[in-house]
Amino acid sequence: MPKPPWRPRKEAYLRALASHDASVRRVALADKLYNARAILLDYRRLGDELWDRFNPDSDQLWYYRALVSKFRETTDSPLVDELDRVVTELEQLSHPHR
Repeated sequence: MPKPPWRPRKEAYLRALASHDASVRRVALADKLYNARAILLDYRRLGDELWDRFNPDSDQLWYYRALVSKFRETTDSPLVDELDRVVTELEQLSHPHR
């Protein structure tokens, strides 16, 4: 069975986050922070070429900003602030080019 389109899958994930246990959300937050840091590091090295490695239908910046918002609603972990900082830096670096 083929995967559903990218955006509806990500929207479903965001909706489901609130229903998961706090421990599951902590692991998800740590994972998304790690991924965002890796994207930022690669963006610094590759610039806009980085976006070529993602599904052309995806909007990674939208997704990571939405993750920040959802995690703010569901946890008080300081990792949310760090995710926000990383996403903000990525937005600032890439928006002038996108």
